[in-house]
Amino acid sequence: MSKYQSQIGRSLPRVDAADKVAGRTRYLTDIYLDRMVYAYPIYSTISFGTIVAIDPAPAAAVPGFITTLLALDIPGENQVGVIIDDQPLLAAETVRFKGDVIGVAVAETESAAHRAAQLVQVQYVEEQPYLSIDVSKTAQSKYIHSSNIACTHRVDRGDISQGFAAADRIIEADLVTPYQEHYYLEPQGCIVVPETDGRYTVYGSIQCIYYVQKAVARALGIPFSKVTVIQTPIGGAFGGKEDVPSELCARSALAARVVGRPVKMVYRRHDDAQLTSKRHPFQMHYKIGVTNDGRLLVAEINLVENAGAYATLSSVVSYRAAMQAMGPYVIPNIKVLSTAYYTNLPPAGAFRGFGSPQATFGHERVMDHIADQLGIDPVELRLKNVLRPGDMTLTGHQLKASVGIEATIKQAADAADWVNRRRKNTSNGRYRFGIGIAASHYGNCLGAAGWAMDGAAAKIQIRRDGSVTLAYGLSEMGQGANTVITQMAAEVLGIAPERIIVLDPSTDLVPDSGPGVASRNVVMTGNAIRNAASQIVPVLKSAAAEMLETDPDRIELRNDSAEDTDSGNAVNFNDLANHLFISNRPMDSLGWWHVPALKYDPETGVGEAYFTYSYSTHIALVKVDSLTGLVQVEKIWAAHDIGRAINPAGLEGQVEGGVAQGIGWALTEHFQTKNGSVITPNLSTYLVPTTADVSQVQTILVEDPEPLGPWGAKGIGEPAVIPTAAAIANAVSQAVGAPMDSLPMTPEIVLNALD
Repeated sequence: MSKYQSQIGRSLPRVDAADKVAGRTRYLTDIYLDRMVYAYPIYSTISFGTIVAIDPAPAAAVPGFITTLLALDIPGENQVGVIIDDQPLLAAETVRFKGDVIGVAVAETESAAHRAAQLVQVQYVEEQPYLSIDVSKTAQSKYIHSSNIACTHRVDRGDISQGFAAADRIIEADLVTPYQEHYYLEPQGCIVVPETDGRYTVYGSIQCIYYVQKAVARALGIPFSKVTVIQTPIGGAFGGKEDVPSELCARSALAARVVGRPVKMVYRRHDDAQLTSKRHPFQMHYKIGVTNDGRLLVAEINLVENAGAYATLSSVVSYRAAMQAMGPYVIPNIKVLSTAYYTNLPPAGAFRGFGSPQATFGHERVMDHIADQLGIDPVELRLKNVLRPGDMTLTGHQLKASVGIEATIKQAADAADWVNRRRKNTSNGRYRFGIGIAASHYGNCLGAAGWAMDGAAAKIQIRRDGSVTLAYGLSEMGQGANTVITQMAAEVLGIAPERIIVLDPSTDLVPDSGPGVASRNVVMTGNAIRNAASQIVPVLKSAAAEMLETDPDRIELRNDSAEDTDSGNAVNFNDLANHLFISNRPMDSLGWWHVPALKYDPETGVGEAYFTYSYSTHIALVKVDSLTGLVQVEKIWAAHDIGRAINPAGLEGQVEGGVAQGIGWALTEHFQTKNGSVITPNLSTYLVPTTADVSQVQTILVEDPEPLGPWGAKGIGEPAVIPTAAAIANAVSQAVGAPMDSLPMTPEIVLNALD
């Protein structure tokens, strides 16, 4: 009898690595089609105002010019709002930020389309723009939309009046976080092909293929079934290719409909920065009541978010931030108000973490304020209040299993030698050292607010030659999803991973599986694969039993074969697949999994906001140059409760990438606008971390299995970035001896704190 070799827990090499390293991977800009033309957006040059007249005539002078398209050319609905219907596909009357798209220029070449778009003349009546949250909040008339409030969410649990009355100390703090630009290396882009039968095929650098299908069908006024969306390999996304591709694809589809030829649209870097969504800036006020020994009693929290000109995904960000506003701690009395305000700035939308990094910066800076004022070690304070099995989250969700936050704090602190490093004198000499900790919890999948969309599909198809194709509804965007999916499919079928080909996501292959966001991929697709396997594995066992003349109950699929566990006789998977075919048995199965029902009250924000949580603790060691104000992150210890590690090397890669992104948000990435124009659109002005800025990262994987996760696994994509900036800010605060309550901590800001 052969020994069973599990695929789960193996650091399987990336299945896409060889092609990417060798340059064989074809990204969208590598794709050229016969008779293809190019489109480029015509967009507003003012922040707020009314369109009076549009004159496209000057564009016709450009050699290769074909046409311009405006709102009146849309045959369907002029609307591309993701959650709230507040965003026209093409602005017809009002423009709300510099970058609001008014029309599309189409030409034979990319440069001609770009030039033609610039020549279209638009006349406006300008209004005074709202270029900050504070100004937007005070508006009494001439709102950006029907009002300047995009959305609100709240949590109201316990009695905060009694909580504050019982508190020994009340500690307050104001915290601020900024925009962050995704700066994916591959700009936004798509190709739309009009087919001869009235269908449209869309190729794009897209996270959410079903969003795009809906947007194109809506704009063209056709059924979803006439739109096929195929994801091409993505050169970076981080949430930035969730909402925005719907805009590009629908506008390109409009052009393809009119000209009857394939249309390609790819943003140039400057325009990508001006037109697309960012991480939401937050303003936060925390008021916390505690006992003298550091036990949390009560919190009153006000979160205010800058939504930009359109809501896009602000509702999701506002919801998630509210549900996680006080972190992974026990607190019996809490009131949270989370409000997103419109401004006449580029929209804020999806960005890795969806409001959790901002909320974590808030609650983890406040935890350090409490520790400082009470004279308690920050690790000790967190352990005193941390969630454990049987405890309730801030929304009143009683946790029963897979609550690994305490282990992440302890293991990170032990690895970092926290006690000894914390005691070191950091105040002498030019270079000052500090160490800081931040802990967080992250609700897996879409949560109660998005429960209706929180299902996903996977399709397993066995070929006669023993090869297997797998289709799924979410997305590979560089994070290694296809590798983990390969492992999970190989595990359930008992076959070698090399047999499996994961197909590019397409709306024609599996049912609508919701958006490729919220760290859903492993949990949703893994469970869908298991469901598909539950249908096809009995068929395989029946066929194998027939071949081996035994009972199906004695068949095990493992080690690339089907084995009779009594006799040890086996049939290899190639022969089994062929027998499946010649015996006329089913050779494919469609699996589906949906998050279980959640008990949640949207009026109070009380209940099961998410079905499970990933937990993380990051500890940062920093060196501050007191002469220049430059902060160098020396090392990050990153402990993550991921339930079960499917691919440990892939998890480490996710954590290292998340830490790098968190370092940039904390220290170097200073996104700036002036009068509504982005003035940091490229790498000479928007400083993403280089290899010289990224620290050594020690990843610590805590495995506390989630009963509903596939093989116990939970999400890691977003938790990897969430605590980093807060840990760095806490470390810098210790090093400089002053609270660092806003980001980014540029040298100028650090020098001001030192002075």
